[in-house]
Amino acid sequence: MSSTEIHHDFLAIDEGRATLLRIDERDATKNWIVPIGQPAARDLQLIGGNKILVGHHHGYTEFDITTGKIAKEFKSFEGVTAARRQPDGHTILAGVSLAGATGVVVLELDAADREIHRAIFPGDYVRLIRQTEQGTYLMCCNDRIREGSRDGNYLREFPVEGFFHAWKAVRLVNGNLLVSAGYGAFLVELNPSGEIIRKFGGKNSVPTEVNPFFYAMFQLLPNGNVMLANWQGHGEGHGTKGIQLLEFNPSGEIVWRWSQPNLISSLQGVLVLDGLDTNLLHDERNGLMLPVSSLSGMD
Repeated sequence: MSSTEIHHDFLAIDEGRATLLRIDERDATKNWIVPIGQPAARDLQLIGGNKILVGHHHGYTEFDITTGKIAKEFKSFEGVTAARRQPDGHTILAGVSLAGATGVVVLELDAADREIHRAIFPGDYVRLIRQTEQGTYLMCCNDRIREGSRDGNYLREFPVEGFFHAWKAVRLVNGNLLVSAGYGAFLVELNPSGEIIRKFGGKNSVPTEVNPFFYAMFQLLPNGNVMLANWQGHGEGHGTKGIQLLEFNPSGEIVWRWSQPNLISSLQGVLVLDGLDTNLLHDERNGLMLPVSSLSGMD
């Protein structure tokens, strides 16, 4: 189901079925579903050349957006939870105890996938990381967000009551953080001091059929709305549980929804393609999904 007023072209990770899908509500001939072929796919990035990068347990895979075919596969590690392509063609991978190191590890690989830098942070949990315009990492560490430097030092942290396996955080232009709370099943905006200034999407503020279970990847849209994946559990058989893609307006109201039980089990990642040039590398260093050429602090 989806709304009739809003239509999207999007990519999504179905973690339950280990598939990647493209759905264009305006043109169904563009739709496809393909197996990812690797476990624990968690991250998505539009990397240019009409390709999408999917980060997974062993590294990353690049898929052609038009066909869904694999363009490149790198699978040399264990425990990768985040993958981010850089403007110079390098790739950043993050996870716990990667490449023989102990702790939260952030590796930088060159264009040939050779390690050229590593940062090791204390800790035993991390999910997605996002880079800021200041060149730091926003790292989702279970019950808090930590901001870390490239040399492996934590600069500050933002614990929030109700975070449980917090999934993703981005820094907005105004300096606030927008975060998905994982099993906490809410979205929150924090000011630079870590105080909650906006909380929305929680169980008590959405219709019962939404079934907030695990708020995973989200995307801030240009109009201020937030697209969110509401994951429902590991494995097959969750397609009828909850509404798995939700779009909230700035007031926290749901203005669009999508779930297709016959196509999916449990969506964990989402990336909206509307208005984006798939030939350009995109990132979210000021909150919005923008091409590299429009971002500062990326070189």
